[in-house]
This record gives sequence, structure tokens and C-alpha cells, in this order.
Amino acid sequence: MLNHNRILILLLSCCVIGLAGRSTSAVAKPANPDKLWEIISQECLPNSIAHNHPAPCSMVDREHGFAILKDIVGRGQFLLIPTQRLSGIESPQLQSETIPNYWRHAWEQRARVGAALGRSLAREQIGLEINSAAARSQLQLHIHIDCMRPDLPGQLRAHAADPLERWMPFMLEGHQYFIMRLPADALERLSPFRLAAATTPQAARMMGAQSLLLTGAYFEDGSEGFYLINMPVNFERGERGSAEVLLDHDCAIAD
Repeated sequence: MLNHNRILILLLSCCVIGLAGRSTSAVAKPANPDKLWEIISQECLPNSIAHNHPAPCSMVDREHGFAILKDIVGRGQFLLIPTQRLSGIESPQLQSETIPNYWRHAWEQRARVGAALGRSLAREQIGLEINSAAARSQLQLHIHIDCMRPDLPGQLRAHAADPLERWMPFMLEGHQYFIMRLPADALERLSPFRLAAATTPQAARMMGAQSLLLTGAYFEDGSEGFYLINMPVNFERGERGSAEVLLDHDCAIAD
């Protein structure tokens, strides 16, 4: 069983320091931290409504409340961005059962990565990721959709027999993560945001100090599913809550 006290210590140790540290962080001080929201609210959504053309976005799904935008960084990286104002992973609305499951919609859009690269990708080669409040550059929620690092699928297979839907410790390159194995239907009934919030009684109040990555998986019994990975902020260990380091914007895995 996951040591809940240890997670709580990790989150408590970073929350105040980490969020305060945003004021001096180069990563968290872009020229315009509202740029994504301006693109969605002033360009993509109005163009979709007025002209049935979502430019500069690749698509706008008004029914489910999200847009897909090709990121300027990376060969095949796309972003899922809600069309409602949500600052990030810490937004309390994400804990509601009535809000769209943005992770499910992002996973459904994963083929765009392979299409941009000119080849199809296996489910374990694709990752979805959201950064902590301390590590992000924008003040609008966005989920990265991109290639996994080439070395990660093999390392994650060590967890192919983990208990389903239970957080387990996961060390990688000296950094502390937690990993949860999920079945193939997980995104039809579960929200990664709520799974992270339920880690401890305090975790829901500290969502801004967590970073999540979801990737597809193949398990020992031949079934498909997912791995959900949580990298909590811990500045004492040099962990800023950016599971984005598990993605590869150059998409070497596609080569």
C-alpha cells in the first residue's frame, strides 16, 4: 500500500515554497501567460462559431468544451485546451463529475501526433501530460499530447502486474514518482484529476503541487490499459512537478 504520510510530506514541503517560487521562475514567467486563453477565446472559438473554421486551432469541439491546437514546440505535439476559463490543474471545477473528462477527449485525439509525423504510433508511444502550477508557463489549463521518451515504455512494463487503480511508488533517475495501472475502460468512468485528488485527504487542496502524465500500456495478460504517473513538486529534491520530462518533443520514438 502507498505510504500516504510520505506523499503528504512531499506535498506539504513544496506547496507554499513552490507556488511562491513562481514569481522568480523563468519557466513560469512567459511574455504573456494568457496567450493560450487569448488564442482560444478570441480566435479559435469565435472563428468556429462564425465561420465553422477553428483557425488557428485544428479543431474546436463546442459540445464537449475543448479545442485542439498544434504547439509550436515539437514535431507532433498538440494541446487540448478547454474553451472555458480554467487556470490549471488546481482549478476546483476539475473535481466535479459534470465537467468534461478532458483526459478522455485528449486520448481520443492522440492520432494527430502520428499524423503529423507521417506514421501511426502504438498506445504506449503516446503520452498526455499536465504540469504543476509551479512548472507551467500558461494560466489556462492545457494537456500536452505528444510522444513518450523512447526509454519509458520498457521501464513502465515493470509495473504491468501492479494492482489496478492503486498508487505505487516509482523511482526514475533519482526522482520520486507514483504510478497507477488502469484498465482500458478507465477514461470512460474515471478522471485522472480526481484520482490524484483522492491520494490523501489533503491532496485535493494541493492539486497545484502535482503533475500528471497518462500513457497507454499493454499488460502481461495481453490486455490494454494505461499508466497514470504523478510527479509531486518537491523543491528540496529538485522536482518542480513537471512530468513533461517524460515526453519527447522530438519524437525519437517514432523513428
